[in-house]
Amino acid sequence: MSKQHIRHVMRSEWRKTKKTPAQLLMMLIVPVVSVLFLSWCMCYVRVMVDKYHASVYLPDEKTADEIGAYLDEYYPYFDFVTGPVEEAEERLHEGKIDCALVVDNTSVRILYDSSVLTSSVALKDANDCANDLVYLLEGENYLLEAYDLYPESKPIDLSTDEEKLVNYFDQMAGLIGMILFLMMASNAMTLAAKTITGEKERQTFDSLVLCPAPLPKILLGKELVLMIEVFLSGLAGLIAAIAGMAIWYPDEFAMVRSAAGREPIWFLVILILLLTVTLVITGIFSIIGSAFAQAKKASLFSSAGMVLVSVAAILPNFIDKNLVRYIPVANWTPIIKHMGKNQIDLLPLLTALFAAAIIAGICMILSCGLWERTSE
Repeated sequence: MSKQHIRHVMRSEWRKTKKTPAQLLMMLIVPVVSVLFLSWCMCYVRVMVDKYHASVYLPDEKTADEIGAYLDEYYPYFDFVTGPVEEAEERLHEGKIDCALVVDNTSVRILYDSSVLTSSVALKDANDCANDLVYLLEGENYLLEAYDLYPESKPIDLSTDEEKLVNYFDQMAGLIGMILFLMMASNAMTLAAKTITGEKERQTFDSLVLCPAPLPKILLGKELVLMIEVFLSGLAGLIAAIAGMAIWYPDEFAMVRSAAGREPIWFLVILILLLTVTLVITGIFSIIGSAFAQAKKASLFSSAGMVLVSVAAILPNFIDKNLVRYIPVANWTPIIKHMGKNQIDLLPLLTALFAAAIIAGICMILSCGLWERTSE
């Protein structure tokens, strides 16, 4: 009989919260767009650091053409042009170039604007280019002979795929986790205000007291529906993160796909992490929703729930890395990094899930107490 009551309440609550196609799209589109935008921003920053635009200003066009013919191969992001130093300064201030080399009869000056974000790679290459320009301007034949003596250059990357993957996870997992958690918390806040606080605000709470099912079972049905919808919103954001990786990080995506193919347990680990977060978030916002009779007041205190989720997400930066794997929500980044190293340990993962279930249970008990206090 108890299970039948809970199933009946869940069906009832699901019908109440059932979304139209437009509402469902809006609920899921926020985490999807947020994660995609964050992935694009990180990709843009990485490209900006790796690639740049610089110019070499030479005294005349003949010199620019001759020197450019020699150095184009070695400095593909440099333009060899002519013009006054004022033009170089103007383009730097406008952010059109990262740095400029201005050559005159007595010196080679490297110009950059520290108030504009400048690629460190550009400054390093500018220094190398300045040295080559000095040799070249001292004597064309000397430089040609020097280049003939140079062996062919061949860059060799000593980092392994595992190291690249761990570095990528280190950069992206925390940020994507943070935005996912906040979007899940935002959906939980909205749904809790509508389905839990809303019963009091709409003055339908008294009719619930008269139902055959006791209040704790009604609240449990509401929380299960809330949990399902929060989990789905997180899953949508996670799928968006994977899509963003495939679009903007094709090399890393290929490594992740290859590693996940060898270790199918990756998918289970991610789902358990997402379920752990869902339990904690649902518990926090069910308490907030149960404590107030007006959605506006509940929304004000929901910011405290957001802060709790945010603090949990940044804990890995402040406490022992091994301990944090056992803490719900905070274990997201360290466990994903361990996945990249193929060091999957189910004990901390399941311990955090068990702790999240206990937190959700305690929150359920407190929420029931708050509801019963209202009924009195």
